[in-house]
Amino acid sequence: MTAGVVQTTAVANVPGGGNSRNIRRPNVVPGVNPYLKSAKQFLNPAAFSTPAPGTFGNARRNDYSGPNLAQLDLTLSKAFHVAEGLSLDFHADAYNVLNHPNYANPGTVRLNQTLATAPGNGVQPGTPFTLSNAGSFGQLTSTVGNQVGIGANRQIQLSVRALF
Repeated sequence: MTAGVVQTTAVANVPGGGNSRNIRRPNVVPGVNPYLKSAKQFLNPAAFSTPAPGTFGNARRNDYSGPNLAQLDLTLSKAFHVAEGLSLDFHADAYNVLNHPNYANPGTVRLNQTLATAPGNGVQPGTPFTLSNAGSFGQLTSTVGNQVGIGANRQIQLSVRALF
């Protein structure tokens, strides 16, 4: 408050003035492919634009899919009979044998936080994003995970079991 007047800053494109869990869905630009799939830029920022202030964008939930998951796992095993009543089982397990990187969905799929609050300040409604003003929108920034079996880097596990 300054001199008895409440000071506010307009927040564009946040229905409810920011009290709606900060939901900022973009508008989809018709006729523009939403995927670039080049280097680390997976989604095309030019396929999306800022909706009118105080409105939700027309991009629907779950309309787009993330990068493919490709992994080749291999298991080799051999049983050795040492003596009557005694045997050894040998197992070699290799996960992601080809060491293919499996990227997680783009981390930032919401609109840039520096949205326009006045004409000439930030991205104006209806203006498509560009690589320079979209921030990290639609970029592949991390891999799926580090646990065995869900897109981890190559891991090899050897085991021997004695049965008697």
